Order: sequence, then C-alpha cells, then structure tokens
Amino acid sequence: MNIALAVAPDLETLVADRFSSRGHACLRIEGELPAEADCLVIVGERPESASLEAEAAAAELPVLRIAAEGALEAAAAAAWGLARADDYFMDAARADARVKRLEDIRVKMAEQRSAELAGANELLERRAADLDSALKLLDGANRQLIDELNLASELQISLLPKAYPSDAPIEFAHKFIPLDKIGGDFFDVVRIDGRTLALVIADVSGHGVGPALVTAMFKSSFGLVSKTVRSPSRLMASLNAEMNNFLTTGHYVTAFTAFIDIETLEMRYCSAGHPNQLLVRADGGSEELATMGFLLGMITDMEYEEKTLSIGPGDTLILFTDGVFESANSEGGMFGREGILRSVAKRAGAGPLELSNGLFSDLLEWTEGTEPSDDITILMAQALESL
Repeated sequence: MNIALAVAPDLETLVADRFSSRGHACLRIEGELPAEADCLVIVGERPESASLEAEAAAAELPVLRIAAEGALEAAAAAAWGLARADDYFMDAARADARVKRLEDIRVKMAEQRSAELAGANELLERRAADLDSALKLLDGANRQLIDELNLASELQISLLPKAYPSDAPIEFAHKFIPLDKIGGDFFDVVRIDGRTLALVIADVSGHGVGPALVTAMFKSSFGLVSKTVRSPSRLMASLNAEMNNFLTTGHYVTAFTAFIDIETLEMRYCSAGHPNQLLVRADGGSEELATMGFLLGMITDMEYEEKTLSIGPGDTLILFTDGVFESANSEGGMFGREGILRSVAKRAGAGPLELSNGLFSDLLEWTEGTEPSDDITILMAQALESL
C-alpha cells in the first residue's frame, strides 16, 4: 500500500520506518498528494493538514489521523492493521473498500486504545491508593517526629537554669534560641560551695539531635566534676577526659567556665577553644577574656590556662556562643564582638535582662533578610552594689 505521510520532520523517519516494516511504501508529500497514494496518514497538527485532507477527499482517498502524543506506537498499530487489511481485501474495489478498511482500523485502534486507557486508569487508581496510604503513613511518622522533637526541646530547656542564686551579689539573665527545635548550645550557673559560683557556657559542633544529646551528657559531667574540683583549669581538664570517654561520633565541644567568689568578686576563668568572652566595666571599658586551651573531646591529657581578675559593682560579664558574633548581615558582614559592645554601650547603666533582650534585638536587626545559621545563646551576669 502506498501511504502519503504528513508528519513533523523530527518524527518522519521513525514513523515511516514503522509503516515500511509492514511492507507499505511511504510517499513524500511535495506540496500536494502524490498521485499514486492509496491513503493519507496525518500525524499531529500540520499547517497544510486541511488542504491535504481536502485533496484526499476529492481523490476519494481514506485519511487516518494520529495524535502526536504516542505517534510511534499508534503508527506501528496502524501499519500492522493496514498490512492485515491489505492481505484480506487485496482484490476488493479500491475506492469503497479502502475507506472501509481504514474505518475498521480506526474502530479497532479506538477499541484497543480504550482498553489500554482503561487498564492504565485502573493502574493509576491502584497507584493513587498506594500513594495515599504511603502519605498517611508518612504524615503519621512526621507527626510523631514533631511530637518527639517538641518533647526533646522541652527536655533540653529543662537542662537550663530555672532560677539563679538569689543570695549572691550578681544578677543574671539569658537568651537561648536554638537553630532547630533542639540545639547544641548549653549554659549553667551552679553553686559549688558556700561562696563560689561556677558559670559555664558550651557549644557542641553541629546541629540537631546528636549535639543536643551531647549537651545533656555535658551537663551531667559538669555537675559531677564541679563538685570535686576547685579551679576552672582542672575542671576543663576533667571535662576533656570525660568528653573523650563518650564522644565517639566526631563531635567536639567548645566551652568557657568561670568561678566567682561572691564575697570578694574575684573571678578565675578558663576557655577550651571557645570564642573570647567579654567583660564590660561599669565605666564603659571592656576586656576580652582569652586563655589558651584546646577543644573538649578531641585530644586526651590536655592542659588549660587559667586567669584571674576582679569584678567591680556594675561590671557585666557577657557570655555567648559563636552564633552571636558570627551572625552575618545581608552583605556578609559579621556582627562580631564590636556589635556586642555597641549594643551594650547604647544601654549603659541597664541591668542584665535589658542588656540581653537588647542584644538579641540588635542581632535580629543586623541579620534581617538572612537565614539563621547557628544556635544563639547569651548569658549576662552583672555585679551589684550589694545584696
């Protein structure tokens, strides 16, 4: 059978191959239907489709239209059908029989297509039901995860101080904002004897559940070790030993601790890889609290440097994690210690609660338009004139 093909160039060869494979001769259309064509097959929409169909009607040639979507499969089916029909009706009159053959093929193809679509629809319905079941399971798992994270968040907050010593000439305030529901920051204020307060702030590497679990272990270790040692440097060495015993996940901890004599307001302090903390004097001057000491949980048998200074009435100790001074604005500039000192300076004479709230407010203004990247923890400790 001579088939005149009207098909997009990118499909022409592939469609022609399918008709040729069934013994049909595919004729190229050069502006008009070839005179020797037995039928016209149009694949998809072409600008000249209407005129070609008009020519085919005038020549009493059958026309088979195939959608561009699924054209190759439909062409293969049409080629098979035309070949089969041609075998059965080779001797029939070409004019009427040709139209009937093509109509029969169309009907069969429509029936086959309908059956295929029905099967595909049934499969899609099953897949949709399976997907719905999977989504319900996933939703349940997500709800459980959210509930567990909320519980973990409550438990982590319960590790933080619920109240501060009221019989010491020092007033405290803090801000604790984890990046996720739970974070890797920790701080505490404990009385280790009748006249000494121990302050600690720590930051576990990473974010999420793992670091949060490490903070719980750190709190336990700090509570136990602080009862048996009386110096910040020995405390850090003992905590490092403890961290090395149970940290097998690659996490590490930075920490800063200070022991304050509440009678003399002498403060001894020590750092383990933690950012230099700040002391702002009542007269507006400031000092960075820097000591030598390596991260906790990385190397055993480390020694830590310890320093001593005196705190006066109105002096404010500012403890923070790197989520504060490393917070960047939309241009990539870090808030830095300069930002902390600017925030405190413009609130000169304020108490620790106002200072911590103000520092957090300034930090939010600085980072406006950016996504937070770390936990934020601030602990303010201000020496009073007297109790």
